[in-house]
Amino acid sequence: MRDRETVAEIACLTGLLGYLIWVPLPFGSASDAALTAFVVPPLLLCAMTAAVVAWRRGAHLRLTRQGRLWTAGGALFAAFIALQLLPLPDWLLRLLSPQSLRIWRAAEHVAAMAGVAGRSFHPITVDRTETAVQLFRVTAYLATFVTAMFLVRSTRRRVAMVIVLASMAVFESVYAFREAALGRYQIWGWKNTLIFNRATGTFVNPNHFAHYVAIILPLTVLLCAVAWHTAAAPGTSFGRHLALMIETRFVLLGFGAIAALACVAGMVISQSRGAILATVCGFAVTGAMASGRRHAATRAVLIAFAVVALFVTVFLLLGRSGESKHLEERDASSLIGRRSAMHAAFRMWLEFPLFGSGAGTFESLAPRAQDTADPRIANHAHNDYLETLATTGAIGFLLGLVPLMGGAAAVARAAFGARAAAESSWRRRAFCAAALTSIVIALVHALIDFNFYIPANPATLAAIAGAAAAVKSPARR
Repeated sequence: MRDRETVAEIACLTGLLGYLIWVPLPFGSASDAALTAFVVPPLLLCAMTAAVVAWRRGAHLRLTRQGRLWTAGGALFAAFIALQLLPLPDWLLRLLSPQSLRIWRAAEHVAAMAGVAGRSFHPITVDRTETAVQLFRVTAYLATFVTAMFLVRSTRRRVAMVIVLASMAVFESVYAFREAALGRYQIWGWKNTLIFNRATGTFVNPNHFAHYVAIILPLTVLLCAVAWHTAAAPGTSFGRHLALMIETRFVLLGFGAIAALACVAGMVISQSRGAILATVCGFAVTGAMASGRRHAATRAVLIAFAVVALFVTVFLLLGRSGESKHLEERDASSLIGRRSAMHAAFRMWLEFPLFGSGAGTFESLAPRAQDTADPRIANHAHNDYLETLATTGAIGFLLGLVPLMGGAAAVARAAFGARAAAESSWRRRAFCAAALTSIVIALVHALIDFNFYIPANPATLAAIAGAAAAVKSPARR
């Protein structure tokens, strides 16, 4: 049975691709003004996709292992954040989170002096508004993932999504390079007074812009691989294969190569050392997974050297043309600030060990947890794992991390496992390998930054992961 495309599905896919074009543009969708436009479209798309799939072919589609793990994990994590918002009687809150009750009691004591009566029900979170915002965003990530999982399930659709994301990476890099060349560092006319002399694309922070192009880089490499693989039949001589590729796949190869160089150049001009390190690690780790145990370490080192050589080459071509001091300097101040924020997150977790202080509440509690000698107030922990642990506690952390890592392991098996080689096409396995590289890059970068809290980045990664976890259709492609 052929997996026929319908007008309704194509319309939903077009909406998804349009959403992926939109999310990085309004300052990475991190501003409060962008919340509605960030949350509502994926929820509507997910509902429409579910209706279309259930009506047309729901019985013929089979969820992959990574799809089941990530869907269940995302739903449980969103449900846990919703639990943090649920008003609980004080006796129950005392059992679950005594520190939350103490904070609420202290706030009510201050309010009582103004004549405001206290309440006997309070939520686990210490800031309802911020936790509600995080709940909306997590729901949007899950909706984006599910939509991509059901829609981006064929080679043509995967290539279409990759081309859209690669085009956005090119646009972001060109935009960033233009602002750096002009020396004005503006975003849609808004003067960036928070970060000086570093290109940011349409993001406020250069590290978040660099992360965006970093997770798209493996997909641009995939385009080049697809161009080569589909140019000729297996067994064709190298010369003949190269000639056929130039004749039939030159446009795809050229676009993939240009987009890949744009991603690398974007990281260089943003001067994001963390993104560059995460990219090198991502390609090295995935290369090791693709190799047997005997050659894993050797190939990982060789791939790491190759990626580093590419960054060095682009840096020599572009980095010296402008101010690139951040990449060259040995400035410990940023490391000290990050370490202070991480310590604050750990102290917060000790106060809210099981259920956390409430998703999104790190900035609200950071002043009381940070070192008093540090004049700066951190808005994030610069470590997504520690911040999630502090704000959602051990329970929320495990609900998010275990399915995430389990799904990544399932994608690795789908890309490199012996069973996958027999059941899936090369193109599907190649996409899983590229998606796995993007996921590893994000996981490594999360150790030293907070990109999972910049909505455009996890939303883009959710779409990539959804395509890697795409349902199996009757006609495997």
